Amino acid sequence: MADVTDVPFRSIVAQCGRPDVFYTEFVSAHGLASSGRERLLLDLALTDRDHPIVAQFFGTVPEHLHAAGKLARELGFDGVDINMGCPDRAIMKQGAGAALMREPSRAVELIAALREGAGDLPVAVKTRLGLRSTDEMDAWVGMVLSAKPDVLVVHGRTVSEMSKVPAHWELIGRAAQMAHDAGALCIGNGDIMSRAQGLERASLSGVDGVMVGRGIFHNPWLFAGSPELRTPAERLRLLLAHTDAWVAHWGGIKSFDLMKKFYKVYVSGWDGAAHLRAKLMEAHDAETVRSIVAESGIL
Repeated sequence: MADVTDVPFRSIVAQCGRPDVFYTEFVSAHGLASSGRERLLLDLALTDRDHPIVAQFFGTVPEHLHAAGKLARELGFDGVDINMGCPDRAIMKQGAGAALMREPSRAVELIAALREGAGDLPVAVKTRLGLRSTDEMDAWVGMVLSAKPDVLVVHGRTVSEMSKVPAHWELIGRAAQMAHDAGALCIGNGDIMSRAQGLERASLSGVDGVMVGRGIFHNPWLFAGSPELRTPAERLRLLLAHTDAWVAHWGGIKSFDLMKKFYKVYVSGWDGAAHLRAKLMEAHDAETVRSIVAESGIL
């Protein structure tokens, strides 16, 4: 997730209960081939504790995907992924993300280019069920699988559905069967809010694993199978650790407001949490955040 699954947040999740595999934010393969390369390399930063980790890219030019795959190999990633499911208008306007559903032959070409650049790293494709209708799934998924990815990651909604309807796990199950028939693994994604729910979905649908996105915003301890409710003190200590790690990595590069999106993750579930969160949302630096937390009297 853009501005979410970076080094600071991955360090927090690892403390709470790490997943089997981490994903980076998705990174523009075109940007990596431009003058903005040095800045984007911060999105691909990784540490020893991140492994195994997959580098996720988006783009429309085969040469750029080839170079991105080669870079991922050189940086020490454990796998690569090309995002063909992002519904963001700005991404689709570039012809990338879910817009590639309109150009399946180009999608196949891009997967092949990424594979060639990535060498022996496993290649994954993340996608949705279709643009406007779930009836598009069989043709689209079949085309993606014709490029022989190692892993198919399926978000169980169409682009037009965004996140407005429940994920179609029965169709994720059908995609899983198609993937298995093609010799690929399949990972299901959509509406996973707990470890137990993820295991149940995997069992019922036949996928080889589940991917969690928005669910981690509700519970950083999700992968450990722990309940969402933790003590306010424990949550605030995590907030401060995350804030410090974020500033160390992104200070002076990204707006501090991007860090504040995480505060609802940590400051919820007790009387007075909403008031404290409102005060934190007015902060513009880590020092102010630390002062506000100290004034709360919780730590």
